Amino acid sequence: MDEMIKIFKELTKIPHCSGQTEALKNYIEAFAQRCGYHVQYDQAGNIMAYAKDSLITFQAHYDMVCIGKAPEIEIVINDGWMSAKESSLGADNGMGVAMMLYLMEKGAKADFLFTNDEEIGLIGADRLELSIKTPLMINLDSEELGKVYIGCAGGEDIFVDRTIDWREVEERGEWFRIWAEAPGGHSGVNIADNIPNALIELAGVIVKNGAMEVASINGGERINAIPRRAEAVVWVPEGVTPCIEKPNVHIEPIEQPSNNRVMKEGRTFVRAIFGFAHGVRSWNRELDLPQSSINLAQVMTDEQLKIAFSARAMANEDLQTLVEQTIAHWEALGFTCRTEGKYPAWKPVVNQLSQKVLEHYQQIVPDASYAAIHAGLECALFADKFPQLQIVSMGPTILDPHSDRERVDLDSVAKVMEVVEWILADESIL
Repeated sequence: MDEMIKIFKELTKIPHCSGQTEALKNYIEAFAQRCGYHVQYDQAGNIMAYAKDSLITFQAHYDMVCIGKAPEIEIVINDGWMSAKESSLGADNGMGVAMMLYLMEKGAKADFLFTNDEEIGLIGADRLELSIKTPLMINLDSEELGKVYIGCAGGEDIFVDRTIDWREVEERGEWFRIWAEAPGGHSGVNIADNIPNALIELAGVIVKNGAMEVASINGGERINAIPRRAEAVVWVPEGVTPCIEKPNVHIEPIEQPSNNRVMKEGRTFVRAIFGFAHGVRSWNRELDLPQSSINLAQVMTDEQLKIAFSARAMANEDLQTLVEQTIAHWEALGFTCRTEGKYPAWKPVVNQLSQKVLEHYQQIVPDASYAAIHAGLECALFADKFPQLQIVSMGPTILDPHSDRERVDLDSVAKVMEVVEWILADESIL
C-alpha cells in the first residue's frame, strides 16, 4: 500500500489536466519500458503496455479534471482519507493509474491500457487505434468500494448560442457585480445529490429582482462538472435597491462599464436559464439511480450568449430523446444548437468475468454486489468496439470528484488492490 501511494503522489507532481497530458504520457511510457513491457501508443495519446501471453487487460485514464489550484496539488491525509488543499486531487483516475503502475513494477502478467482525455469526452477511448488482445478487461475508474460495475450511462454534450442585441443605458442607475458560489460536483455521479447549481442560483436572484438588467453572465468550470461559481454584471435604475436573499449569492457596486450597455433580451435569457430543468429527468427503479439527467454546465457572454449542457441516460434511446428535447427548447428561443462528444450507454450484462470478480470481491467485502453508474465509463466504447470483450469496472471509494472536495478512502484502495491480486492469481479466470 505504501508503495502504491508513493507512486500516486509522484503522479500528482506531474501536470496532467485534460488536454495537457504530454508530460504524464512520457512518464508512463518510460515507466512501462523500464518494467520490461512492450509499449505502443497512438495519435490520441493512448498507451498500451503489453506482456507476453497475457489474458487480461487493466485500463485507466491518465488525465484529470483540474479544479482550484490544480495542477498544483498539495496532498492532505486525514483519518484515512486523502485529499488536496484547495484543488481537485486527481484520484479520478490517478489512483487507477497508480494501481496499474504498481502491478507493472511487480511484473504482473497482464496488459495495461492508459487512455487519454477521458474527462473531456472520452476522446482517447473513442479514437483508440491500439489493439486489445486479451478476452478480458478490468476498468479501474469506478468510485465505490464493493461495487462491480457492469453498466453505465451514455452521454452527449449540447452547445447552444445566440447573437446578442444590445441597448445603451440612458437612464440614471447603478452597476453591480453579482456572483454565486456552490459546492460543485460530478455531473453524473452527483447529479441526484441536490447540489445547487451556481448558474441557476445566480439566475434565480436576477429573476426575482424585476428591475435588474443584465450586461453579462458567465459561469461553470467544466462540461462534466456541476457549476460551482457564476457571476453577472447588472444594472438597476436609480432608487432601486437590489434584494439578495440567498446566503451563497453576493453583490458589490462597480464603476460604470465603458460600453454602458445591457442585453436587450437579457432578462429573457436569464429566465430561460433559471427555468431550465437541470438535474435528474427520470429515475431507474431497478438500478436505483437516475435513468436520464442533464447538467446546465457553462454560460459565457461575449458578442454571443453561449450555453453548454451535458446530457446522460442509461439507454441510448432515452439519451436521444433528452438531446432532442433540449435542442427543441433552445431553438424555440432563437438559439443555434450543435452536439458533440456522444458516447453510447453500456448495457448491464453478467458474464463469466463479472461472476468471478464478484466472487473474489465478496471474500474481501462480503456485501459486494453488481451495480451500474450514471456516468460515462470508457467501458461503453470498448464494448462497442470489441463485442467479444468481457468487461467489468471497479475502484476505491472517491467522494466529490471534479471538485476541490475530492477525496479517496485509502482503506478502500487497499481492498480493491487485494481483489485485483486475487484475480491475477486465479487460473480459472485467466
